[in-house]
Amino acid sequence: MLIYIVFLMIFVGVTAALYQVYEIHYNINVGNDKKLSKADKSHLQALSDQAKTATQTHARPDFDQAAANALSPNLDRDIALKAFAEEEKGVYAIPLLRRKARLCFNGDSSANVNSVKVRHLPFWKTTLPRTNIRAALITLVILNCFLVQLLAAMSVYTLGYPVSTPWLAWLNDPMAVMLLIYAFIFASLLITKFDRYMHDLYQLGKLFKKKAV
Repeated sequence: MLIYIVFLMIFVGVTAALYQVYEIHYNINVGNDKKLSKADKSHLQALSDQAKTATQTHARPDFDQAAANALSPNLDRDIALKAFAEEEKGVYAIPLLRRKARLCFNGDSSANVNSVKVRHLPFWKTTLPRTNIRAALITLVILNCFLVQLLAAMSVYTLGYPVSTPWLAWLNDPMAVMLLIYAFIFASLLITKFDRYMHDLYQLGKLFKKKAV
């Protein structure tokens, strides 16, 4: 009975690995606001509407005050306007809302990318990243998915044709294969979260390099 449960879990693992590839593809192509709190979703809509009004009428006080309240009083208002005036909210606005608590501003010239720090941990700050590592992280997730499928196939293959090579003998044990599959799935989960985090920061680095609209 246990062997059937193990193979069921291997099948579930393959499905999960394929879903992880879909999820990272979704994160790339869709401005995803699901990770925003309800308050930040409300700020996203309100600031987007006010930014549109501000760019059309050149009336800035309402937007500037709302941006200071929702984001940070130290954030340059032109930068905020640039973020929320974009048609695609996933480009700058959502990353800004999602990572606002991690941004630290040095001095008064917070529109300068070099004056902005990211607080990853209480004792660790860096500048905003200048290199986009998304392609490398996506490749790792796809590679993990391929390895999961290969291991799942081997778990079935070895039922009829056991591996005789000593250092690969663990492939004959479905439980060991299942555990390794879920290790790859967990690694992909961490990579996906890291990808979202680093891509948000990379987008903010691009934002702070741009001039306000």
